[in-house]
Amino acid sequence: MKLSNIRSAHFIGVGGAGVSGLARIALQAGIRVSGSDSTENDQTRELLNAGACINIGHHRDHVPADCSLVVASAAIKGDNPEHREAQRRSIRLMKYSEALGEFTRNETNLCIAGTHGKTTATAMLAQILHEDGKQPGWLVGGEPSSLPAASAAGCGLNFVMESCEYDRSFMRLHPTVIVLNNIELDHMDVYGDLDGVTQGFIDFARKLPKRGVLFYNADNKRCCEVARKAGCQTIGFGQGPGAVWRLHELDASTGFARAEVTCRGMRVGQMILEVPGAVNAMNALGALAAANWAGVPVSRALHALRNFGGVKRRFEVIGSVGGVPLVDDYAHHPTAVKQLIETARATFAQRRIVAVFQAHQYQRILTFFNEFADCLRDADRVLIARTYAARETGVQPGEPEERLARTLRYGGTDAMAYGDFSSIVADLSMKLAPRDVALFIGAGDVNLIASELLARREFISARLRAINPMFSTGSVA
Repeated sequence: MKLSNIRSAHFIGVGGAGVSGLARIALQAGIRVSGSDSTENDQTRELLNAGACINIGHHRDHVPADCSLVVASAAIKGDNPEHREAQRRSIRLMKYSEALGEFTRNETNLCIAGTHGKTTATAMLAQILHEDGKQPGWLVGGEPSSLPAASAAGCGLNFVMESCEYDRSFMRLHPTVIVLNNIELDHMDVYGDLDGVTQGFIDFARKLPKRGVLFYNADNKRCCEVARKAGCQTIGFGQGPGAVWRLHELDASTGFARAEVTCRGMRVGQMILEVPGAVNAMNALGALAAANWAGVPVSRALHALRNFGGVKRRFEVIGSVGGVPLVDDYAHHPTAVKQLIETARATFAQRRIVAVFQAHQYQRILTFFNEFADCLRDADRVLIARTYAARETGVQPGEPEERLARTLRYGGTDAMAYGDFSSIVADLSMKLAPRDVALFIGAGDVNLIASELLARREFISARLRAINPMFSTGSVA
């Protein structure tokens, strides 16, 4: 499907990260864009300002009379009135992932995949190519701080995209290169077990053409299995001896990663990142390898990585109250939560870690209950919010959250579960201490609690100054 053949496209669920990015690309291609979502957000406002017709709420009349394509978010059900209207009028109707695949069918596609780190690694690779003047297209499933926007049509040879495994969405893409960061159990409703997840990534890797390349995490057993079965050229990256691209002397003791980089045994440069967490060094290494394949010299790629400023909701310090940093992070898998708390320990040395945790889906908290309990024990205090029950019905709210809090308390961790955000705001307003750092953890709307704390900043700051008049209200270190 050529973009030039589309005059008008309508996007249902246009406020989502991926769908809004695709709508922005359509606008850049000269297509008349309309869209709708249940709530207004930064993405809908940005699209409106860029010339799209955006409606809040869903109604069949929102689908333009001359519309030739309707794109629906994965969250949109068949009973949505705009979805039904597209079917009634026989307008071509696509899921977001299918439309992304069609929009980029004839591109040289660099696809970032894996259980963790997709958004960050996608933004890193896009930034490297952008800074090097390659004029790539890209679509990042988040808001990168160092790129002009979360997506761009581009006019160069390469298109960089985040490739999501949920609902086997990545099977609708047309990869030339895949960067496979890691594989762990997730999306059990789609894959069933870890073997099913691994097979999903094998199927995706087999979509690579013979001339394609799979860059894979050589330190991850499941990624190595995918590489053995991919049927194309494979290049490993990691810290172990099985990697072609390797990190040496990785040091993240200050919270920010530093490492020497070698390729095929030869030193090629030093990686210095200004985003926290050792895990980002692996994200960066995969991006570096793929960028070099695309023709970017290693020295320039490493310079671009040093300029990388992160992605919204990925260890994002969104402000402070009375000198207490508020950190928002999208982590919603136990491994990612554990890495987040470890990063916070290194970045905010000597501070007490207060974790506000919101599970993303009841299926995930029930499947990984023990794992979440283990990783949250690494915090000093834990407040558990009501689960963000995306795509779920029929679960008794509150029971798993209360049980998780009890489990943490039995193990000696100060923990409470709350049924509403206002109770958590009240708790933090009264119990934050001057040497705390507050982490807001989850892929749902837990960040709204931090926003409310910032709105109450003067009250909380005054209370903290009363506790310790010598404490600086401007420090976030």
